[in-house]
Amino acid sequence: MLERSEITGIILCGGRGSRLDGLDKPLIELGRKRIVDYIIASLHKQVGRIVISCSRNVALYEALQQGVVVDSEPGRGPLAGIYETFAAVSTEWVLTTPGDVPFLPDSLVMRLQNDALAQGIAVPSVNGQRQNLCLLLNRSKREELSAFYKKGGSAVKHWLNDNGVASTDLSELAVGFADVNTSNDLERAKSRLKSMGP
Repeated sequence: MLERSEITGIILCGGRGSRLDGLDKPLIELGRKRIVDYIIASLHKQVGRIVISCSRNVALYEALQQGVVVDSEPGRGPLAGIYETFAAVSTEWVLTTPGDVPFLPDSLVMRLQNDALAQGIAVPSVNGQRQNLCLLLNRSKREELSAFYKKGGSAVKHWLNDNGVASTDLSELAVGFADVNTSNDLERAKSRLKSMGP
């Protein structure tokens, strides 16, 4: 069983928000909080420390009083952000998550840990779609992913494919992986939040 103190949570906030008029998606207000605030609240129940990977609005992310790693070369994609953030991690395990999933499941580590302990890494899938940026992986797998990136690897999904990583079916938690990529996604998230009540 994994302990919170053994895990660092990484929130990937370096996207360009190209489908939302360039907005920094994790900082979009949803109800009384921003999307990143909901993610932090969920991760605090599951990990011992949080590090944010970002490329802009650095002061706003630093104000959240979590660890912050600024992309040295913005625009290279989430794998670059993951790679650079690994240097700020000292725990055996890391849980990565996109910065635009406001309803991230509080039970994510618990649901992934058996597969993670068995193969060094776990990645959820929802209705047959693998959630490539949501990873629970140990130090050895971090080193493998870092080596893949340094050799020119461009996307986490390619590394997962190359290594035949089996995903963990979490389809019943589909809402928890719903991202906010477009204005329609944002409206759905607002409606969902209202339906959840105060």
